[in-house]
Amino acid sequence: MASLAATAGAANWSSRQLVADSSDRLPLFGIDCTSAQLCVTVGGGNTVGSSTAPTGGADAWKVVYAGIGPYPGSPNQRQIRGVDCPSAELCVAVTFEGLIYTSTNPTGDAPAWQVTDVDGGGPNTHFYGVSCPSPSFCAASAGEAKVLTSTDPTGGPGAWTTTQLPGPMELRGISCASAALCVAVGDDGDNIRLELGDQAVVASSANPLGGEWSVAPLAGRQSVYGVSCPSAELCVGGDTLGNLLVAANPTGGSGAWRETDGGGSVQITDVDCASPALCLAVDNNGDVLTSTDPDGGAGAWSFTNIVPYPGVEETQLNAFFGASCPSRSFCAIAANAGHVYTSTNPFEVSAASPPVSKGGKQANRKRIKRPRVQIADGPPPGVETRSRKVTVRFRFFARNHAFVRGYLCKLDKRPAKRCHPPKAYRVGLGRHVFRVRAIGYSGLRGPIETRRFKVCRPTGYGNCIRNVPAPTAS
Repeated sequence: MASLAATAGAANWSSRQLVADSSDRLPLFGIDCTSAQLCVTVGGGNTVGSSTAPTGGADAWKVVYAGIGPYPGSPNQRQIRGVDCPSAELCVAVTFEGLIYTSTNPTGDAPAWQVTDVDGGGPNTHFYGVSCPSPSFCAASAGEAKVLTSTDPTGGPGAWTTTQLPGPMELRGISCASAALCVAVGDDGDNIRLELGDQAVVASSANPLGGEWSVAPLAGRQSVYGVSCPSAELCVGGDTLGNLLVAANPTGGSGAWRETDGGGSVQITDVDCASPALCLAVDNNGDVLTSTDPDGGAGAWSFTNIVPYPGVEETQLNAFFGASCPSRSFCAIAANAGHVYTSTNPFEVSAASPPVSKGGKQANRKRIKRPRVQIADGPPPGVETRSRKVTVRFRFFARNHAFVRGYLCKLDKRPAKRCHPPKAYRVGLGRHVFRVRAIGYSGLRGPIETRRFKVCRPTGYGNCIRNVPAPTAS
């Protein structure tokens, strides 16, 4: 464990690096603090960090590898994605590999964490988040449109009940104000939609233990990753485009959620509200958004960049993933590269924060470059053929290729799919449109590049550009 001195950041924030791996990219995905005297953070490689003095340096934190121990492969594997501690004597964490970790001694050694495999046969359920408003009620959000609930979270697999919601959905975050109100957020699971990205969805329940959930699509809005419901009259979420979504009636369906510009341009990864009058959101560009009136519109939110990284392309080197604010005087953030950030005055409006313009948007706000793709080669505008179909190929590359996770390709009205260059299609006569975009490490999509072309018979009447050789038919 690295023992580094805490370094000052913007708006009275300080950082310490709990774990340094060889790639320096170990992510801490979730964090929960019962108070300023106890914080627990979780991340890749089965990592759990805990502290009874979280504002201290790295040596004030204890790092263990929970459950089945440290994962010998990439630190991004065995991801513990979320944690919630309803008391100092109970913490519940969930993993992307389908396991639930519980501990009645969260500051103890690795054996203090017990493993629950709710599927019994392996990692069939991939968890994203967990919310425990009390030690006797927890709810977890998962992929494949699943929500799991328990009144005895340490009771083993039989103590958890799975509710299958209409799918497909990836429920990427959950918050329960009580056992009588839970809200899960995410998207429709359509990871191949090209133009709009994954459509946001909200699942809510006034009776989660009874399995009674309603699902509301948020048309025109992209994936929601974090949500916090400090009461039954307020929930705040954040989407992949940097927008805040606020509802005073979270079970009221699609129309109950209002969009507020968050002031950033990248994915809001988590939201935590100490009360209906104190909310903090974080994004994957080292930014913090705070408000003492979260339902007051864009002008009620303050925007501060905590970790500058000039010229960053999509590396997540300054990404924030989880937030916890147990009080007005203390908040903590789980971040990339094994970092935890804390503040004892998190709601102070920094003089360095960009001013809010008249239209409610942040002026001169810091932006991150999205991954861009360039089509290097493809069919000519006119393709003549005597066959019924021809094969056309597209070659493309990302200008900032080192920071690109993959590509999405789409031809005409066919569904968009993940692809890699060169991409070939069999096409018939008529007009066609090829679209491609790059995907960054954090899931941000770059702008769409388009190539239009026409396939026709060699009639000589100008329907296709003459003297252009057609691709070889196969």
